[in-house]
Amino acid sequence: MSFLNKSKAYRPSREDRSKSHAFDEKSGLAYTEVVVRAAPMRADWLWKTLGSTAEIAMFRSPETGSSTLLNMAIRKACLNVVNITPESLIGLDWHAGKLLWERIVALQIDSLYAWRLFAAAYPDEVNESLKRRYQVIQNPNMVLSDYTKHLHSEKIQWITFLTLSHVTCSYSDLINLSKFSNLGALTIGHGVEVSGSTYKGIDDSVIRAWARAAAESGAFSALQVFACRMQLLITCQTFDRLTEFPALALFMVEACSIGPRDRPYAQKLGWRYSTSKDLGQVLVESGIQGASWNSTIHACFQKATDICLATNNSPLSANIDTLPRLHFAIGKAPSDAVVDVTGDRSLRCFHRAIPQRNVRPLRQPGMKRPLENAVQNGTTSKRVVRPWKKQKVGDFMTEFGF
Repeated sequence: MSFLNKSKAYRPSREDRSKSHAFDEKSGLAYTEVVVRAAPMRADWLWKTLGSTAEIAMFRSPETGSSTLLNMAIRKACLNVVNITPESLIGLDWHAGKLLWERIVALQIDSLYAWRLFAAAYPDEVNESLKRRYQVIQNPNMVLSDYTKHLHSEKIQWITFLTLSHVTCSYSDLINLSKFSNLGALTIGHGVEVSGSTYKGIDDSVIRAWARAAAESGAFSALQVFACRMQLLITCQTFDRLTEFPALALFMVEACSIGPRDRPYAQKLGWRYSTSKDLGQVLVESGIQGASWNSTIHACFQKATDICLATNNSPLSANIDTLPRLHFAIGKAPSDAVVDVTGDRSLRCFHRAIPQRNVRPLRQPGMKRPLENAVQNGTTSKRVVRPWKKQKVGDFMTEFGF
């Protein structure tokens, strides 16, 4: 069987299969050869572009006269854009790097791979196409970890805004998001389910695992915005977990089991409820009208950075605002739908009013009572032994040492 490699993975259909009948003279057997297209050997979405390097051959320098050595070098680099490495940009100053990146964008060969290289090499340069990048995987065909490993920057050279919607993820992949050091905003959207779970959406066990990772290993050091949409298992008990997140400043919920009635409970844990008017003011201050979800997250991240600086909550907040930002959505994202901030199922926002280190979680049922509350003036309360119906007299007397 032979295979024809293509860049896009899909399930072969009848039209994609070509059959040919042949006869083996040595064995005397007749056989049928089927040719199908194979799955890609690498993530094609990482290299996907609107343009093609074949169009570069028709490109000429915009200046009149002979082409300069710089333009010739840029044209050659564009022809080999897939071979550019981080080491290739080390000795390239921003003047030449800007011309190269602008040429790449103009030719529409700016893949996510190329954007990562330039965003990491020139993080301080003001360039709109470098500062914000949008990528949507509407029909994911890989597990969540196969996507996030390409979005991770251990040295936090850019900030990732991750949106999940209408996808099924494994429990381990969701938990491993705690290793995502440059995750700045996380949205658990409509239709997100955990494989093997009988419930729809994420539950408290996922939030609890994230909180444990944050408390023990300092995970989510850059996460400043956390949003849940249509997650009915998210209740006010979630605030107990969120106090462990070191940099979290805004918690946004839409069509969840959290509303204005939970404001007193949240406030005891250092979370202040923001009305739809307050949230709308944040969007207005950011110059946004008819805000889509990406624009809302972008504006809220700006607000969260100001909150972190005011509460001295995150060591990264001082320079996190200058880093490039990658908006990455997996699944059928809420695209361009205007966010409702006024209806009954509207987007509600809670912002941190107390620094994380000063918050003490409330005692929950089943938790042991602190020793200092049980000891008063050097004495402890006496133990009271009470019998129960099925207990034998001998067992009861044993409690007293007889």
